[in-house]
Amino acid sequence: MHNFELYGYGESVASNMARVALAEKKITYKYNVIYLESKGEHLTKEYQSLNPKTFVPTLIDNGKPIPDSIDIMRHIDNLFPETGERLFPSDTSQKIQLENILEEVSLSEDKELGSTFGTVCGGVSMEVLANLLCKRPLLSVIWDYATKHPDRGRAPKFILVRLLGKPPTALYKKFVLNLANHILTIEDFLSHKKDFMLGETYSAADCCMASLLHRINEVRFGSLLESDKLPNLKKYWKIISNRPSYKEGIIDYQTGEWAPEIEKLYGNGPNTYNDLLWSEINKLLKEK
Repeated sequence: MHNFELYGYGESVASNMARVALAEKKITYKYNVIYLESKGEHLTKEYQSLNPKTFVPTLIDNGKPIPDSIDIMRHIDNLFPETGERLFPSDTSQKIQLENILEEVSLSEDKELGSTFGTVCGGVSMEVLANLLCKRPLLSVIWDYATKHPDRGRAPKFILVRLLGKPPTALYKKFVLNLANHILTIEDFLSHKKDFMLGETYSAADCCMASLLHRINEVRFGSLLESDKLPNLKKYWKIISNRPSYKEGIIDYQTGEWAPEIEKLYGNGPNTYNDLLWSEINKLLKEK
């Protein structure tokens, strides 16, 4: 008997990955919201006792914490291989392909921001994160990130964003340009013209992609998902966003914190850097 408890945040990419996987495996669990930038709850002693790296999500299985979205997927798939979708295939060639995709979508803290599709999605989220950080007093943010955050490389970046009230313009433009490259990599991954990242078989890669593409849509780069210039991505997004797990794992858990901040930033239109993104994509497509 397994009693699962998940700590996560509704607009966290990694939390979304884990919740989509849990939905695909048809696993029920108790859910605990950990508010991030707006409240700093991930930096409390209580949460750090479960996840010393302070990231979300963390799955508790009968008292044992599993503090990483990919590790959570592996854990539940090993426990219940015959329940719901099999997230990690047994076929050797598919295993290799899956690991290559998971490397591309990695959110790991040892990856430079923007170097993977996962981290670049974090990068293009920074305008929203800045708005949420600004809900807290400056000294409170400086104190929390300077004294409580375990990643001494990333903590100063959050402090700088709070001081500026936004990400540095040059850095954000770099993320947008990197996004163009990663989107074309995903388009190439999908060149087999089949429904899922591995072809006919749903996998952990699709749990990750559902969350990452949702983030792209969320920060108003959704034109990427609707363009005939990226036909494989367009088809894939339609398939993956219509699966029940997309609503059950992502839409149903939104906190409501992000929507008003996104509206403040972009109104009813696209991301401010949408034209820059498409200029880079068009350039890269011509070079192919």
